[in-house]
Amino acid sequence: MLPASQFSDTLTPNQVLLVEDEPIIRMMLAEELRAVGLKVVEASNADEAWSFLQAGGKPDLIVTDITMPGSMNGTELMTRVIQTYPYIKRIITSANPGPRNILELGRFLPKPYRLEAAAKMALDMLRLNQA
Repeated sequence: MLPASQFSDTLTPNQVLLVEDEPIIRMMLAEELRAVGLKVVEASNADEAWSFLQAGGKPDLIVTDITMPGSMNGTELMTRVIQTYPYIKRIITSANPGPRNILELGRFLPKPYRLEAAAKMALDMLRLNQA
């Protein structure tokens, strides 16, 4: 786990919307992100995430899996986010390579990943907002 103090002087609390249908993965990654000082809102599928955004949720970063149940997957969610909220930073995770345009949708983090690597990627992306 990355120490929160390493980042607390340079990073104001940012909100991350974590979209993951596997409860254990979601819980562990949310815990890691909170440990490095981030606020985390959890959604178990893309539909919940989209509802959160439409209700006025304002995350600085969305971390989403691609494959999940519901009326849309992570790729469709990210396409909507780009069209409606282009300023939100995006990380896409998957055990599969994903669609050809995956890098247009956000930074790609292949599964399995180390929790520390995911947290570092999130912090690096959010730090770009601080410059």
